[in-house]
Amino acid sequence: MKTEILITGATGTTGQYAIQHLLNKGEKVRAMVRTIDERSEKLEVQGVEIVKGDFFDSKALNVALEGIKRAYFLYPFQDHLPEAASLFAQVAKEKGVEMVVEMSQMGAELESTSPATQNHVQTESIFNAAEVGAVHIRPGLFAWNYLGFAAPTVADHNTFYYPHPEAKYTIVHPKDIGEVVAEILADKDKDKHLGQSYEVSGSQVYSAEEVTKDIAELIGHKVEYVPVSVDEWIDAVKDHPTINNFLAKHLREFSTEVAEGRFDKTTDVVKNITGHEPRSFKEYIHEYKEAFLPKSVSVMQS
Repeated sequence: MKTEILITGATGTTGQYAIQHLLNKGEKVRAMVRTIDERSEKLEVQGVEIVKGDFFDSKALNVALEGIKRAYFLYPFQDHLPEAASLFAQVAKEKGVEMVVEMSQMGAELESTSPATQNHVQTESIFNAAEVGAVHIRPGLFAWNYLGFAAPTVADHNTFYYPHPEAKYTIVHPKDIGEVVAEILADKDKDKHLGQSYEVSGSQVYSAEEVTKDIAELIGHKVEYVPVSVDEWIDAVKDHPTINNFLAKHLREFSTEVAEGRFDKTTDVVKNITGHEPRSFKEYIHEYKEAFLPKSVSVMQS
């Protein structure tokens, strides 16, 4: 069986979940990575074909897309997304790729004031115009962001700081995103997906108080929610390893979009495509429980 599925961003969170799900389905997978390291070596041991490449290296993209029919385009949360999408779409078209599943964002609308959201809007248009079988994945808030938004202050002094206490939003487990991507890429009836925009939600919508409650139940003691201004919130989270400068700049406008209700919804996308209900936020943070515990407790439990 030829390798006809390419996963970019293969060592990232949703990329790894997509690969694992494809392997479980018996699919052959090629993974494009920026760095050959222990993460890519682990994939190679599982039978994944590894190619080293960069989104701005046309020669590397030609190698990565050779013989590929379906691809997952996952650009890191950095600037210059439309430029990367343009080159990828061009090479994909030349190579005869029939489907490109690309990571976008719930609420990606033209009127957004966030540069990152605008990049997603432009990228959707780029892939649509390229006629490479575009499929857009539009998830809600990523659960892993709470490892930066909440875990440090909860572990330090049992407090979760977040603006807009009245806002409600859905939080998505990355495994659900990866499985949705994998199911679409492996679907023999590809035509039903082409041109679709799938809004991927979690199991429910949350307020900051409800997020705090789930965290408190996880770690077994009281956690306080403290509303703060957007400026105070960004200043508090910007130095965490999960928050790069581009993301920090995005958070100001993004928090307004959250407050406006753009993420206040649940959908049946996960159930319809994967066959199971969406995983909960509590399931995700349970996997990273130690991040929310005081260091002394975490060390004792390890």
